[in-house]
Amino acid sequence: MFVCFTDWFRMLDREDFFVHDGDHAEEMETSLLLHLQPELVLDRAHWGDGRAKRWRIDALNEPWAWAERQWSQVSADTGIGDPSEASAEKGARFFRAVTERMGTLMYELAVADLQDLYE
Repeated sequence: MFVCFTDWFRMLDREDFFVHDGDHAEEMETSLLLHLQPELVLDRAHWGDGRAKRWRIDALNEPWAWAERQWSQVSADTGIGDPSEASAEKGARFFRAVTERMGTLMYELAVADLQDLYE
C-alpha cells in the first residue's frame, strides 16, 4: 500500500503571498475564504487582531509538538494570526498556485509506477 498526504497550506512560501503569518482565521485562510466563499466571512469590522495565548508547556509552542487547542480559550474570537491584510485577490492567487502544485502531484502519482518510485 502506498500512502501519501500533504500539508497543502505549507507547500508554498507564504511570504510570497501574505504579509502576516498565523494559524487559524488569519490572512491566508481569510483570503482563501474571501475568494472561495465570501458569504461565510464576517464583515471586516468584526475581524479580530489574531492575538492568542501561548501554551504553558514550552514544547507545544514549537513546531515539532502538537496538541489540539480549545479555540474558545486560546483567543477572543478563535482567530490566531492577523487577518487585516486579507483579500479575495490574494486568496485567488494563492488558490491558483496551490491547485497547480497539487494537480502536478496528483498527475505524477497517477502515472507513477508504485513499484519503482526511487531514482
